[in-house]
Amino acid sequence: MKTDINRQKIKNGGNALNFKKENLFLPITINSTNLDTVFSQNKDSKKILAIVIGTKPDFYKQAPLLLEAKRENLPVFVISAGQHYDDLLSYGIKEFGLSDSIVCDLNIRGDLMEKSSDLIFKFGNFGRYLKNSYPNQHILPIVHGDTLVAGMATLSWVFGLGQKVGQNEAGLRSMSPRILKTIGINQTPTKQFLEKFFLDQLTDDWILTREEPFPEQIDTWVCSAGTKFFFVPSTLNRDNLIREGYPDNDIYVVGNSVVDAIDLKRNNKPKDSIFDIYPKLESGNWIRMDIHRRENLTYHRFNAIIGGLIDLITKTQFKVVLVLLNATISALNRYDLYSKLKNLEEQYSEKFIITNLWKEYGHVVEFLDSGKCWAEITDSGSMQEELLYFPKVCSFTIRLNTDRPETIFDAKGNLLIPPISRSWLREIVSMIYEKRENYGFDFNNKKQIYGKPGEVSKKIVKILKEEFENDKNNFFPWLHQRFNYWSEKDDFEYL
Repeated sequence: MKTDINRQKIKNGGNALNFKKENLFLPITINSTNLDTVFSQNKDSKKILAIVIGTKPDFYKQAPLLLEAKRENLPVFVISAGQHYDDLLSYGIKEFGLSDSIVCDLNIRGDLMEKSSDLIFKFGNFGRYLKNSYPNQHILPIVHGDTLVAGMATLSWVFGLGQKVGQNEAGLRSMSPRILKTIGINQTPTKQFLEKFFLDQLTDDWILTREEPFPEQIDTWVCSAGTKFFFVPSTLNRDNLIREGYPDNDIYVVGNSVVDAIDLKRNNKPKDSIFDIYPKLESGNWIRMDIHRRENLTYHRFNAIIGGLIDLITKTQFKVVLVLLNATISALNRYDLYSKLKNLEEQYSEKFIITNLWKEYGHVVEFLDSGKCWAEITDSGSMQEELLYFPKVCSFTIRLNTDRPETIFDAKGNLLIPPISRSWLREIVSMIYEKRENYGFDFNNKKQIYGKPGEVSKKIVKILKEEFENDKNNFFPWLHQRFNYWSEKDDFEYL
C-alpha cells in the first residue's frame, strides 16, 4: 500500500499545491512468516488478540500482556506503528522481546497531522487485509493509554471494520487542584502559601482540566468512543468513564501493567549498569529530571522550568541529572538555552549532568532502585505511576494539571509543581526535602495503588480469555444487542 506523495496535489484557488516530503507515507511491511504462523497454529480459534505498540511507553507496558497471553495460550500477535524507528527510541522492542511477535510494521512518519492520517489509512487497511485473508476469525486490537496510536488506530478500526477495541490504561482524564486558580502569575511562593498548597492537593477539590496534555487528552477521548473493553488503572478512571456514559459492565479495574514491566526489569537486569555508563551517578543523592510535554515547551513555561533548574544547581546543594528527549533539545535550541546549560554543566560538573534519553528501561529501574536518586522531576504521565513503586524516591510533577491525580490525593506519593515562574521549582523541592513528613507526603509509605507486580496482566488476559470463549461477543454491540433484544449474524456487514 504505497502512496507517492510527490504526485499528490491539492487544488487551491485554481493553483496546484505540490507536497514533497521525504519518507512520508511509506509502505506497510508485513512479516508473512510470523503472520502465517499465528493463524496456522490457531485455526480453531475464532478470535485473536492483536497487541498494538507505537511509542516507547507502549513497549514496556504492552510487553507483559504479550507474555501473559502466550503463557495462557491465547492467540496473539503484535502490530507496530513504527513511528519510533531509530535505535534509541525503538530499543524497547528488543529489550522486551517483542520483535518475534510483530506481524506488521505500519512505518508511520511525519508531524502530528501526517502521522494521524497515515495511521488511520494504514491501520484500517491492514485490518481489512486480515479480514479478507482470514474471514473466519475476529481480531481484537488492544491499544494502550493516551497515545496517538490509541486514538487513531481505534478510530480507523471502528470506521474500517465496524468493530471496537480493547484499551489498556483507559479512562485517563486530567485534573487540577482548585487552588491553582487562585495563584497570581507574579505571586511569590511564600512558605505559608506553599504549606496550604501542599495540603490542598491532598484534601481539597480537584477540577477537570482536559485541555492538557495535548494531544493525549484528545487521543484518550477518541479511543474511549471506539472501545469495548476498558482496562482501567484505578476506580477514579472507572468513575470518569461512567460519568461519560460508558457501560459499567465494559469497564474493568485491573491496575496498571507498568508494575509488571518494573517487575520484569528487576528480575532481568541490564547487562551494563547505568553506573558504568554514567559513573558520576554513583556518588551523591541525585534528582533525575525529564521534560518533554508540548505545553511545557511553550516560551513562558519552558523558561520558568529551565530557570528553576538553574536555580537548583546554582543556589542549592542538590545534584541533578537532566535527561534530554528530542522535544527538550528542540526547545533548548529554539530559546537559545542549550549552550547555557552546557556551560553550567562544565562549571558545576560534580552536581549537574546532561544525558541523552536512557536507552534501556532497565537502567531507569536500576537507578530508581539504587538509593542514589532521592527525587524525580518530570512532566511524564507514566513516570507518575511508576514512581509509586520506588519507595525511596520523591515524585514531583511539573505541570498545571495531571492525568494521574490519584497518585497525589489517593496514593500520597506525588506532588504537583506549577511552571508559573522559576521560583516555584526551587522553593517546593527545598521545602519537601527538608520537612517532607510535615506536609502529608510520606514518600516511604506511599500507596501502591496500581496493583501487585506480576498480577495486572494476568487479570487482563483472564478477562479476555473468558470473552474469547463467549461466541456472542463480536466486539461491537449495537444497542439492540446491549439491551439483549436480539443478535443477527450480519449485524456487522453494514459498515
